[in-house]
Amino acid sequence: MQPAESTINVIDELHSKQELCGAVLRVVGAAEEADGVAPLSEAFLRGIQEDLGHRHLVAVDANHPQEVWGVLAVDRDSVVELAVLPEHRHEGVGSALIDRLRQLDGDHCPIDVWAHGDLPAARKFVGAMEARKTRELLKMSLEVTAGSGTREQLRERVTQAEKFVAQAGYRVMTYPEAAAEFGEETVDREWLRVNNEAFAWHPEQGGWDLPRLEQARAARWFDPNGVISLWKGEEPQCLGFHWTKIPEGAQEGQEGGEDKAGQGGHEGEAGLKEGEVYVVCLADAARGQGLGGPITLLGMGWLLECGVEQINLYVEGANAPAIATYEKLGFQITHTDVVYRGYL
Repeated sequence: MQPAESTINVIDELHSKQELCGAVLRVVGAAEEADGVAPLSEAFLRGIQEDLGHRHLVAVDANHPQEVWGVLAVDRDSVVELAVLPEHRHEGVGSALIDRLRQLDGDHCPIDVWAHGDLPAARKFVGAMEARKTRELLKMSLEVTAGSGTREQLRERVTQAEKFVAQAGYRVMTYPEAAAEFGEETVDREWLRVNNEAFAWHPEQGGWDLPRLEQARAARWFDPNGVISLWKGEEPQCLGFHWTKIPEGAQEGQEGGEDKAGQGGHEGEAGLKEGEVYVVCLADAARGQGLGGPITLLGMGWLLECGVEQINLYVEGANAPAIATYEKLGFQITHTDVVYRGYL
């Protein structure tokens, strides 16, 4: 029996088509459930329901066009992510999506394809494009369950970090505290300066402007109290910041800064409430002063106060010094995402 054929539709402004958005999200959810890993990153997932400048190709059943089988998204930098409904894999749906993109963008156009989890099926798919691995993004995790020795050791390290920065004459402030003292405009300007100094080399995190920062802070999980920054005494000069992330729902159980582990919250694969070391960076002027570890720990302390039981972070596979630093804190590599560069 021959598999049913698919039709590839180019969708303009997918975010404005609520019913189709729902169908696409169901494909993404089914793929995640089957593979144990999300097929789309946060930015591409948001791009389904928000206007982030992404283009979308949607594969549907040729005989029942309301049935979505797969989706391909491509951003302004020709970065591609895609998902195919598990029951319609090995039927040429992914290849049809790539072929349609080739028709739109022309032959030999370079594309970067994310393979989240670097699963065997993904490697086989990009292999057909003669793609090569150009980047690895590692997920590292640290379990800090309530009452564990690891959690108590982390608390002690956080206390030591607080003492270190205080003795050095630096001030630790959340975003609201800094904005109240220096004004939001100044704090945002310093935030961008530090970010762009630290990530001048980074393909996604570098070169930010205020609209890009505001777009990132528009995420539903964003909590300004979870942005921990270091300031040079009374001066409006930021030395670094640690932007933490707690997925939606994980703030349940946070009350008055007390540790409420065991109440509410977002749960990961192991059933533990998760938080993330989202962005950590230092200004150029702050390098070489031993501040990287302390500012990382200060943000992790905030995550503990929110009742998080597993702390995650993502780091470039080529960043050996950072990986070594996180391993010293007890983090272990739990997941790998890979970018493959190929040509249409």
